[in-house]
Amino acid sequence: MFLLLISATDYEIGETALWLNNPSTLLNVLKAELLISGIGQLQTAYTLGKKIREMKPDLVIQAGIGGGVSPEDTGKVYAIRSERITDLGAMEKAGFRDIFDMGLAEGDRFPFREGTLENPYRLLMEWTGLPLSDGITVNEIKESEFLGIQRNGAPVVESMEGAALHYVCLMEKVPFLQIRAVSNMIGDRDKSRWKLKDALENLHASLVFLIQKLEKADETLFRI
Repeated sequence: MFLLLISATDYEIGETALWLNNPSTLLNVLKAELLISGIGQLQTAYTLGKKIREMKPDLVIQAGIGGGVSPEDTGKVYAIRSERITDLGAMEKAGFRDIFDMGLAEGDRFPFREGTLENPYRLLMEWTGLPLSDGITVNEIKESEFLGIQRNGAPVVESMEGAALHYVCLMEKVPFLQIRAVSNMIGDRDKSRWKLKDALENLHASLVFLIQKLEKADETLFRI
């Protein structure tokens, strides 16, 4: 099995990269390659799409940190089941309207479903054993919460790259997982209150567990 592990920055994935490159890390079945995509949707979409066509991975895992909507989420690691691009549209007098509200794109045209990019590999997400969350992808980090980000009180994790992963992998029909550790509250730019260390440690521990677990994974997990 060939795993492509992708992250926006070295900072988010550095400890896992060291672990993968350590001679004492024995992986018998799985071969893994690390890709640093750069920050944002454009760089991620380009670098990931190019690598998928070159390497044809069996699984893509995007790993990183993100913002959450509840103090209880901080430090937790989630598997992201769906992504929505929340700031692609227009701010009008009546409020924000996304491209689907404006009729510029069809909300149910593949790979979208009701304007979201869902991960259809449900068995794979459940197999991780991680709690599930919806994700939102933004181009601008705002100090105040973006309207409509929280759905019925469910957890939401904000990033700048998640939607690109979902879009590219859905279009290329490649199984994928997005694993996010919550380091801070959305809108909180005071980094003294962030739990970066906890988030990074928990993210690394989750990735090591999943990569080792992949050694014995059944191929049925990668079917829709």
